[in-house]
Amino acid sequence: MNKKVALIIMAVAVLGASYTVKSMKKVDQGEVGVVWTAKEGVRKATLSPGWHFVGPMAKVKNYPVSQQQIVFSNSPEDYGKKEHADWHIDAPANGGMVKLNMTVNYNFLSSRVVDLYTRFNGMDGESIVDSMVQNSIIAYVKEVTPRFTVMDIYSDKRAEVSTAITEYLNSKLCEEYGINISSALIIDVQLDDALYAKIQAKEQAKQDAEKAELDKQTAIAVAEKEQEIARRAAEKDREVALIQAEQERQKAEIQAEQKKIQAEGEAEAVRIRAQAEAEANRKIADSLTPELLEQKKYDKWNGQLPAVQGDVTPVIKMD
Repeated sequence: MNKKVALIIMAVAVLGASYTVKSMKKVDQGEVGVVWTAKEGVRKATLSPGWHFVGPMAKVKNYPVSQQQIVFSNSPEDYGKKEHADWHIDAPANGGMVKLNMTVNYNFLSSRVVDLYTRFNGMDGESIVDSMVQNSIIAYVKEVTPRFTVMDIYSDKRAEVSTAITEYLNSKLCEEYGINISSALIIDVQLDDALYAKIQAKEQAKQDAEKAELDKQTAIAVAEKEQEIARRAAEKDREVALIQAEQERQKAEIQAEQKKIQAEGEAEAVRIRAQAEAEANRKIADSLTPELLEQKKYDKWNGQLPAVQGDVTPVIKMD
């Protein structure tokens, strides 16, 4: 092989390598690619993540279909770096203006990216977001916030405001840019000094009213507790009194029963004694014959006649 042939082969190899390199396009993870060629125009089929051979003259624009985030904030901490150092949203509200620091999470709908490529003259997803979507989000947020008061946005209903903004952005951006908004979250609300002082005074008045109501409810609860304790104590005293009264009643019944038993015993003893005496008297009476009685009379006579004599019958017959 002569030198000229070698050079030709080398040139062909370089051209082939250059052709191959120019024909290969990469689609990053979480994105889809839209292909355009001069011959075919915009291809309807999109490219999945990875390397693809599309031809040296083809153009590929990528669109993120996984979740992405836009940060609107004047706080560098929200970015982790000094980017958009004062890029918050000045939004009108019922009662004044508020400065919103927000995060908006979004993704392109894969079914809409081919139409977006054609509609926006071959712009990729990042270019569409930077040049148009961000400004549209700011404008649409300002259309939502007047529905709410400054106090709603600042404290009471921040989550409700975020939900309303999310729903409104979805209704607008899906149609206009083929973008889905998964969430739009308010991360901070800032007020000017005068409005802040007014809000603080209102918040303090609200806290004072809530504290007064809490104190009132606490006092009521304490009074009810004391009443309940007094009621239970009275109920316990009543139960104790009832128990004592029942004990006294039972004691009186026992004493009465004891007295009754004692009286019955004494009466029975008297009866028995009387019965014994009667029996003894009966036995004595049975043993006293007329002869014995006469004998007792003689045994007791001392031989003297009565001192008084008359027509009466003598006590002792002399015959």
